[in-house]
Amino acid sequence: MKIEHPNFIIYTTSIWTDHSAKVSAISFDSKSNSLQNIDASNIYNKKHYDMYISEGNFKMADMFKPNESDRFCNPADFELESFEEFNHNSVPSKWYPTLVKFGKLAFEKIVWELNVDEDNFELGINSTKDWYDKTWNIRNSKG
Repeated sequence: MKIEHPNFIIYTTSIWTDHSAKVSAISFDSKSNSLQNIDASNIYNKKHYDMYISEGNFKMADMFKPNESDRFCNPADFELESFEEFNHNSVPSKWYPTLVKFGKLAFEKIVWELNVDEDNFELGINSTKDWYDKTWNIRNSKG
C-alpha cells in the first residue's frame, strides 16, 4: 500500500480466509466507496422493502431495511478488493483463532504504518458465519 497507493486513505480493511477454497486475502476500502455502495444498496433494498411492507410481509421486509451505517462491509465490493491474495496448500480446520491473532497484529501494524482514516479506521475479519465478523476500530483503541 505504501508503494502502490501512498495517498489512499484506508477507511476499512478486511482480512478473510475461505477455508474450502484455501485462499486468504486482504482488501482495502475508502470512505467514499463505502458510502457509494451503501447508497446503491439502499436504493435496491428500498424497492423490496416497500413492496414487502405493502404486502404485510414484515419478516421479509426486515431483510431489506435500509443500511444506516456509514461502513459497507462486503470485501468483494471494496475499492481495492483482494489487494493481496494468498493461495494455501491447506487451511487447518480451526483457522479462526489464528485469524483473530493475525487480525489484531495487522490492525496495529496498519494503524502504525499506513495512511488510515484517523477517526474511523476499522479492520474486520471473517468467520464461518460472516465475511466481516470480528472487528477492531481505531476509536476503541484510543485511550
